Amino acid sequence: MADAIHVPTSSFAREVASVPGGEALNKCIQCGICTASCMVARASEKYRPRQIIQKILIGKRDEVLRSEQPWFCMTCRMCEENCQEGVSPAEIFHAVRIIAAQEGYIPNVFRKTTDTVLEDGWMLKDAYSDFVEDERDDLGLETDLCMNDTFVKLLRDKYFKENKE
Repeated sequence: MADAIHVPTSSFAREVASVPGGEALNKCIQCGICTASCMVARASEKYRPRQIIQKILIGKRDEVLRSEQPWFCMTCRMCEENCQEGVSPAEIFHAVRIIAAQEGYIPNVFRKTTDTVLEDGWMLKDAYSDFVEDERDDLGLETDLCMNDTFVKLLRDKYFKENKE
């Protein structure tokens, strides 16, 4: 059976489908297998991948972009593995997150994580201890884990609007 391609009717669905990874949206038939196979959906009544995709398809742009739900996907790809149409909600939600981030809709927990990386250069700075340093030395690994300031500057310039002005 050939892959069915559907033409989204909402401008938001076309926008998501135009972002790399988002084109899989055009194959979704709304069967719900993504939700049935999702471990996050099993743990939380708040997260329903099929419903998020449905909102994208019918054009609820602001609601989807302002929601934390597309950020809940753990990209385990169980949904993709079980989907008979070859749809990857993980890729679709990645496309949605790109659009949301470009417009400044980033949930606080992710914004704080990003701020930590941009400030400290890496997430685990506070976890680095003398024990870890000794272990790295014993293994012949570099013990100085300072972050390259140029790398952080390039990240800011590329991904964060407030630093492009």
